[in-house]
This record gives sequence, C-alpha cells and structure tokens, in this order.
Amino acid sequence: MDAMTAIEYRQASSASYRERARCLNEAYVDYLVPLQVNADQLARMDRLYDVSTDASIVAVARERLVGMALLSERSGRGWISAVGTVPEYRRRGIARQMLQLLLHNARRLKMGELTLEVISDNHAAAALYAQLGFVAVRELLTWRRGSEDDPLPVPDEMLSEVNPASLLRDFDTLHKERPSWQREAATLQQLAGQARGYTLALDGRRAAHCLVAERTDGVAILDVGIHPDFGAIRAGRPLLQALSRLYPGLPLSIVNVSADDPLCRVLAALQFRVTIRQHEMLKLA
Repeated sequence: MDAMTAIEYRQASSASYRERARCLNEAYVDYLVPLQVNADQLARMDRLYDVSTDASIVAVARERLVGMALLSERSGRGWISAVGTVPEYRRRGIARQMLQLLLHNARRLKMGELTLEVISDNHAAAALYAQLGFVAVRELLTWRRGSEDDPLPVPDEMLSEVNPASLLRDFDTLHKERPSWQREAATLQQLAGQARGYTLALDGRRAAHCLVAERTDGVAILDVGIHPDFGAIRAGRPLLQALSRLYPGLPLSIVNVSADDPLCRVLAALQFRVTIRQHEMLKLA
C-alpha cells in the first residue's frame, strides 16, 4: 500500500450495502468479538438501529471502502456504531477523522447526546473516544447460558405466550434501568414481528415478560420486563427458569444488561456467564 494514498470521506449512503458489508467484515476480521455480515443483514441493522446513512461516514481509498463509522438518530439523540478501519489502512488517523465528521453531523442535526459502546479490553478505542470527549458512564454485560449446563429447576409458574407487540406498551414502567440502544423499545418494535412474547403471572397479575428470538445457535432474549411491585428476584428468576423449560437443551443469551440491573443477580444465580463486558460512553452536546 502506498503510504501517500489519498483518503476521501463520503456519506455512507453513497456506498452499496454489499460494499459496506465487505468493509465491515474486513475491519472486524481481528476484532475482539468476531463479526461477519452480508448485505441483507447490514440493511436490517440499519433499519433496526435507525442508522442515518446520510450522516454516517465511509472512508474511501482508490474507490475501495477502507473504513466506516455509523451514526443513528432517535428523538434528538445519537448512537455511534460499526467504527472500523481495514487492517492495512490503520494508524493513519482514519477512525479519528470519521468520528470527528460524525460529531460534526451530530451537531448539525442538533443531537443533545451521543452514546457508543466499547469492549472493556479495547483500550486503544476507549482512549480515542475519551480524547473526543466521551465519558464512560456504566458497564454493559452480555450473558449466556450454554446447552451443556445442567437443566434449571422447573418453577411452579408457567409462561403464557402473547402478542410480542403488546409487551412494549408499558415498556418504561417495566424497566428500572435505562436500556442500551440495541434494547430500546424503538429497536424491539422492529423485532416484534419475528419474535415470540411470554408473560409470567404472580398473584393473578402480570409480573414479568420476555421477548425472545429463536435462532440457529440458540435463543436470544431480546427483552426482560419486570413490574416494580414484584422485582427481579421474585419475578425474574421463575421467568427465566420457565423460559429454559420451553427451550430445553438450547443456549440462552441476552446482550448489554447494565451491571447495576438487579436482573444480573438472577442471571448469575441461574449460572449464566458473562461473555462480553462493554463500557457505555456518553458525550453531551
């Protein structure tokens, strides 16, 4: 590679999904958490997370995409994701320049705050974000319970299947901790059509619910909502035990649970294990 190759920065909307998927796969080939997507999956991610491709940035060298950084927008807030540079173009300041352009676009769009997540062990990226004014505000944990683990005790309470969309009507009431961008109601509304919803009743009332997606590698728990009158211990534990009974022998996983969420105590007690630790970082306008 010629060290003097000019880098051009363009709107992500100028590139095809195929080009962007190839760039993302190359940029994340040696990432701490492997990622491989195709064009259709990337298009779906744009819809799920409200990515503004006009405000997002790609870096181009000799008409080849060598970097990408995405900016999502919801109600005056922004979220940065998929920041990466292909290996042979790293250490040239491309990621920094893309992020500075995203910050400019966020100001232009009058976003009051920006958030992003960075894996705890990715010290170089965290340092770059800090230099740009982001501050770590909380830890987010991804939990998984493997198919090889012992079956959970069968609770007295069983789950009732309901329309997944109905579970989002009282979303704020049933979530003590603010969810991450990937688990906000706006994301879940996009997923509801391909998910299944279950509720747990205690004392004749709906005490908790979960929204799940059945995948080839197991069951993804997209959302757990718990009524404050019952709490995570009383309602969350039988909910997850009953869910495990519905999907015997399948791995269960849930992403980006705040480390301060009482649900973490339940997950640990049920032998879920933390597989990814991330820092959520925030920058105010």
